[in-house]
Amino acid sequence: MSDGSDSGEQLLNLLHQRLVATGEWNTLLAELRTLLGESEWQTQLRDEAEREAHAQEPLRLPALVAKLGPYAQKTLPDSVREAMTVKLRDFLDRNLEDA
Repeated sequence: MSDGSDSGEQLLNLLHQRLVATGEWNTLLAELRTLLGESEWQTQLRDEAEREAHAQEPLRLPALVAKLGPYAQKTLPDSVREAMTVKLRDFLDRNLEDA
């Protein structure tokens, strides 16, 4: 148990609450969906999920999710990651002034 990870979790929870309260969370989600759709990432992830599901016998959802999580993170386009990082930093800059 480290206080650093607890305070980090608290900070993330506060950030999430602020994003939701201001409506920015829904805006970011919509932007993320658009960027991912334009990048064909969703299609690639679905194709990988189908390949992995066919390879499993029997199909086990927890194992499938465990396998796809790292794949999804690894294949997320840099352009999407960078665009969302810019938007989150902008939100933080605007809201840290209010805190």
